[in-house]
Amino acid sequence: MAAAERIWNDDRPSEITLIEQFDYYGKLSTQFPLPPLRIVYAASGTLPAAAIVLDGAIIEHAVYWAEISTDKEANYLAAILNSETARKRVESMQARGQWGARHFDKVMFNLPIPRFNEKQTLHRDLASAAAEAEKAAAAVALPENMKFQRARKLIRDALAAAGISQRIDNLVAQLLDGAKTNKN
Repeated sequence: MAAAERIWNDDRPSEITLIEQFDYYGKLSTQFPLPPLRIVYAASGTLPAAAIVLDGAIIEHAVYWAEISTDKEANYLAAILNSETARKRVESMQARGQWGARHFDKVMFNLPIPRFNEKQTLHRDLASAAAEAEKAAAAVALPENMKFQRARKLIRDALAAAGISQRIDNLVAQLLDGAKTNKN
């Protein structure tokens, strides 16, 4: 750490220390104590990517995270954020690059996503479908050193072949359409 601080001090672009830079805007300190259950969501990319994190991990700066109360709530959010339905509904709000829409950042949160409610059948169904998707994804054989884009495609293909992704997309559409209707 001392060597890193010396290099930082020799070349730093501002007056902040290396430790202050690590915790810029509280991006590290706000994570402590580490919650036992979180949902994480990549800010950029061409396809949304959300995952459930168990048993603590420090989250990188280009990933949004939220502490979650229950496994069902985590599955519910993972289903929505990873769905093709949600991706299509925010596509027009995304920045455009050489390969099309990218950088989901906060545009997903423009969707009318209701808070998880265990009493709602649709919420429970989404959580259940996401748990099924997790089991199916875990069963996909992924060779070592495979690039994450290829691994993600293999998993998406397996979920599509099993009909799980279509079921999730249909449930997410019902959820989002119902949320819009209930707001009016």
